[in-house]
Amino acid sequence: MATQKCPHCGAEIPADATRCYVCQEWITQNNTNENTPPEFLATLLFAWFLGCFGIHRFYTGNYATGIAQLLTLGGCGIWTYIDFVMICFNKFKDAQGRFFSDYNPNVGITIFVISLIPLGLLLILLFGIYMAVLIPRLV
Repeated sequence: MATQKCPHCGAEIPADATRCYVCQEWITQNNTNENTPPEFLATLLFAWFLGCFGIHRFYTGNYATGIAQLLTLGGCGIWTYIDFVMICFNKFKDAQGRFFSDYNPNVGITIFVISLIPLGLLLILLFGIYMAVLIPRLV
């Protein structure tokens, strides 16, 4: 079996490998956009700001589900948030079944934790409205 050296860490890997088993970096023979996985941060930002329109799905090549998200407004936001969490933890794949080329777990987890703040505020607001309607009826 032929081997090659990883250009990033120098480890011996199979000649036909597309990703180094040691440092998890992508091995690219030619730098065309068709052969490189989508970028993590771009997909994450698309999902956060334009997720209800399925833009992150279009960016990663998942056109059918992108159209479905566009028509349903991201499954009323639920599907969008599930995609966002999957992107944060590198469980989201592009149309060719590849993970992100430059995933950084520190950024993913930090953005996920920050995303919980508006969700928590929304739940507190809904609970406050519910209690404001319920308490006068009990008295």
